[in-house]
Amino acid sequence: MIDIHTHVLPGVDDGSNGIDESIEMLRVAESLGFRAVTLTPHYMSYTNYTSTLSNNKKIMQQLVKAMKQQNLEIQVYLGNEVFYDPDILKILDSDQFIALNKSRYLLVETVRHDASVESFEDFLYRLQLKGYSPVIAHPERYDFIQEDPNVLLDLINKGSFIQMNMLSLTGYYGHGAKETAHIMLENNMAQFMASDAHRVRSYKLMDEALAIAQDILGARQFKRMMSDNPKVALGGNGRIECAPKAYTKRKKHRWSR
Repeated sequence: MIDIHTHVLPGVDDGSNGIDESIEMLRVAESLGFRAVTLTPHYMSYTNYTSTLSNNKKIMQQLVKAMKQQNLEIQVYLGNEVFYDPDILKILDSDQFIALNKSRYLLVETVRHDASVESFEDFLYRLQLKGYSPVIAHPERYDFIQEDPNVLLDLINKGSFIQMNMLSLTGYYGHGAKETAHIMLENNMAQFMASDAHRVRSYKLMDEALAIAQDILGARQFKRMMSDNPKVALGGNGRIECAPKAYTKRKKHRWSR
């Protein structure tokens, strides 16, 4: 398995606080069967989460050195989780942040409450005009997706990809995110699943989520989302297939409570 969304890079955002914590996170990830993770620290232009690419590379080198000392075999790649801001378009090529492993797949997120779907959609479109393939992080946590999961259908059909947080399946982020995550998997509305791990605890809680995902998806689709598609997103050969289905809300029977 390959984890394309983590906050394992130490000391740059709200994730790992230091090398020791990062090593423990990677150790647990490796024990779960992950053979690679992508370090995707937040890039939020209006906050202090703006660690530059050059700084992230230096910290990653320190982490890799510590990994070798601890005999960890798991691989690490570099990327960013970029927060939606129209001004981001002006600095796409400024080496402030990068797509996943310098590929064309850029992990992006937006606000969870009161988001303007139209302006976010325009942002995604403009990213594509610049040659990027947007990967929308954890949309099951966004109010406007919980209210209408079929918004994802339109975003996918217009060229974006979807990354779901695995722990959403267990209710870790609340009932709304859990219900929406199940809808997404049942209707092929996600191409990636990832941890979004900020602490060791995220990985230690992962067993249940992995079991739920395998039960819903089956072995073939599970492998596609956890291994095949991530390989492509990190710059490998191949194509990410998208075949989302419209979600039809289940009607409650008269005797349902």
